[in-house]
Amino acid sequence: MRLNGVLTAAVAATVLLLTACGDDVPATGGDDPTATSTSSGEPSVTPSVPTDEPTPPDDLPTDVPTTSPTDPGTTPLPSETPVPQPTTVPEGPVQLTGFPTPGVEAGCWLLDGYLLMGGDQELIASGREVQITGEVQTDVMTTCQQGTPLRVDSVVGIEP
Repeated sequence: MRLNGVLTAAVAATVLLLTACGDDVPATGGDDPTATSTSSGEPSVTPSVPTDEPTPPDDLPTDVPTTSPTDPGTTPLPSETPVPQPTTVPEGPVQLTGFPTPGVEAGCWLLDGYLLMGGDQELIASGREVQITGEVQTDVMTTCQQGTPLRVDSVVGIEP
């Protein structure tokens, strides 16, 4: 019996709270959504009738980039680290001098568009200027995803 009394009190309190929320109903009774008078005396906004075509928002940015899309089969490199690609594959030994840069994949090093395979990886990754001698390998596949594979025969550090 005591549980029924508690439930009745809870239901009564809920009903009272819900009916108290309806005090700011316009003088029209709240049934007419296009009514123009409100209890606060401020003009109300008349709702617009939905159309079949959506309208774009007014706050769209006006400085839309005008660059053309890239070829879907390529991934553009960041502009601050361009890696030139050799246009022709040289025959015989290749000699390169410069600072190797890390590739997009871990453990991959590039110099002048060539993927450096083998050689003294510690010296290649040291950040020093090096002279590399090697031969282009067109018959290998790598996981580095860039550069023309070059089998490194020798790496010599250049003293500053």
